[in-house]
Amino acid sequence: MFRRWAEGRMYRKTVQLAVSELRHAARTPDPLEKIRSLEVAEQKLKDALWLCPERSKEQFEEGLAELQRGRQRALREQALPAVAQLLERVEEGRADGEGMLELAGELLSFLNHYLPDDRETEALDARFRQLGGKQRPYRASAPLSEIYHRPEGGVGCATMLVCLVVGLVLLGFLPK
Repeated sequence: MFRRWAEGRMYRKTVQLAVSELRHAARTPDPLEKIRSLEVAEQKLKDALWLCPERSKEQFEEGLAELQRGRQRALREQALPAVAQLLERVEEGRADGEGMLELAGELLSFLNHYLPDDRETEALDARFRQLGGKQRPYRASAPLSEIYHRPEGGVGCATMLVCLVVGLVLLGFLPK
């Protein structure tokens, strides 16, 4: 009983977080923030689907497919030009080289993960390495299935009954 209530609440909060991240991705002009938000939204939708697979499975799958298409568009239309601009600024010496290379490296980690065979990504990656950039590996956010382990059925009720009995004993309603 309590597990169903808790998982229903987790489901609703997870869907709310996904919607919030999608709204943030739609509003932000920053390609890195947009890609991060789309990544988080996708993971939250997968988590919601894992929590309650019986609820709107087709809608979630359609939404996940649309998210993946949106991420591909953002990577091609925004991230690739942004990395090129960052590397250009570093080459010209117009900006802080370390900071620009760090941002370019973060964007390149997404590009290398999602567009590994793209020629433009490979060219930008080579340019990045020539400038002395060190790329961090891509890190996906942990899915809820790895963090949350469902308790056995009845554990919540048994725990509540034990707490109730202990409370009654402590208050003196039951003999010790």
